[in-house]
Amino acid sequence: MSTRDKIAFVIYFVGSLTLITFGIVYLSCSTIMPYHQEAINMNWEELSTGLQVLFQALIKMAAAGFFVTGLSILILLLIPFRRGAQWAHWAIPLLGIVWNVFSLYVTATVAIKTHASTPWPAALVGIIFIVVAFILSPGFGKSYQAESKTTGEQRS
Repeated sequence: MSTRDKIAFVIYFVGSLTLITFGIVYLSCSTIMPYHQEAINMNWEELSTGLQVLFQALIKMAAAGFFVTGLSILILLLIPFRRGAQWAHWAIPLLGIVWNVFSLYVTATVAIKTHASTPWPAALVGIIFIVVAFILSPGFGKSYQAESKTTGEQRS
């Protein structure tokens, strides 16, 4: 791999591990995050049981989103990306951008409407790193026909 390829790989790798880590943190969280409490202006103990159950379900769904996105990127990175599959050079940033844009939208909306200190900068940084990795990626600017000639894949 060229230096550019290695840099892109490392950026994607660190990003995928970061998403997986966020997933594990949210999954293991027994309450809501401090910025959630700040947004609703209530402590966890003040919430009714029904609201606690609902917030826990929402946090677990967010955890699943982080974890599945990170794991999917990691698998794509370790197998097809390393083998030079052109489609993986588009699929990885697509997954990362979609998740991070949704995360940015949600966290920025909460920050704007409630003045809570949400982690919206993390999603923005994620988007920036994904764009940088995509530009450095060995697939950036290459045509699908180039892959077809080297791998024997047929375009349908």
